[in-house]
Amino acid sequence: MDGPDRVGRPWLLGLVLALITGGVVVALATSVMSGTGASNVGDDGVATPAPAQTAAPEPRAGRERPRRCDATESNPGGTNNYIPGAPQLDSLGEGFVITGLVRSARGCEPLEDVPVQVWLATETGGEQDNRATVRTGSDGRYRIETAPTVAQFGEPNIHVGYDGGEYGEVFIRRVVDLDDRRAVVDLTLAGRG
Repeated sequence: MDGPDRVGRPWLLGLVLALITGGVVVALATSVMSGTGASNVGDDGVATPAPAQTAAPEPRAGRERPRRCDATESNPGGTNNYIPGAPQLDSLGEGFVITGLVRSARGCEPLEDVPVQVWLATETGGEQDNRATVRTGSDGRYRIETAPTVAQFGEPNIHVGYDGGEYGEVFIRRVVDLDDRRAVVDLTLAGRG
């Protein structure tokens, strides 16, 4: 079969390959870096104004409604390598800071003395080696310094979790960039039941 059909096939194959290649390029150019939908929470550590907190509007005079904040939802991959009972430590190294505000969904009030577990892969070891529990202060804020993050499974990421008693558990996985020096991960906890 050496007729005209054979002559036409090479250009058709070339066209199909060009379309497939173009589709792959468009998909890569428009895709999100994180495969789990985790948002990027890192920055270079230079102070920027904090975004305004969103809370329910204050009730009008004569009407009492409790203020509520949307509870933080765990995201896929948040529990990856979580180990209950991580040691309480003040530091996991130097060069990168993880900080955040922990508050109650009911009333949007900062929560004091709440245990928050942080874990990540760094220059000094993997997620199993770099984990600690830190407690929030009277202002509901926690802070821990670590060694800089490294890429793991394609992107540098951090995990922050709460698995206490009074509130429902939350496990967050967030991504950062390799040149970031800080990540801010706030948690809004809903009561159990």
